[in-house]
Amino acid sequence: MNNELLIPFGGRLKIDPTTVLLLKADINYTQVYLEDGSTVLSSVTLGTLAKRLQQFPFFRPNRSVLINLSYIVGYEQSSSQIKMGNNEIYKISRRRTKHFQRLSGQSAIRATKELSW
Repeated sequence: MNNELLIPFGGRLKIDPTTVLLLKADINYTQVYLEDGSTVLSSVTLGTLAKRLQQFPFFRPNRSVLINLSYIVGYEQSSSQIKMGNNEIYKISRRRTKHFQRLSGQSAIRATKELSW
């Protein structure tokens, strides 16, 4: 298993996938958010990076975001929303809710009655 993600962004940057908080689609680019608060703009689409990260604990709650399951701090079942470690909240699409619930049952993700905004 390769523990580095090669991200093209003009040059090439090697990133440990465990330090990636989330990735956001930006048309044909992807914003990569790291645990230290920095971001990297990649010239690769979110779909391509999602394929490269399949062996790591990432989940795509909707078409525009790929999140690292290790950085989820809350999940509200009633509204199908995930709260990340950077306090951003993401909606899980209806089609992907059941898949997320199966994943959350296998990990330490805890459902909360209400997320505090």
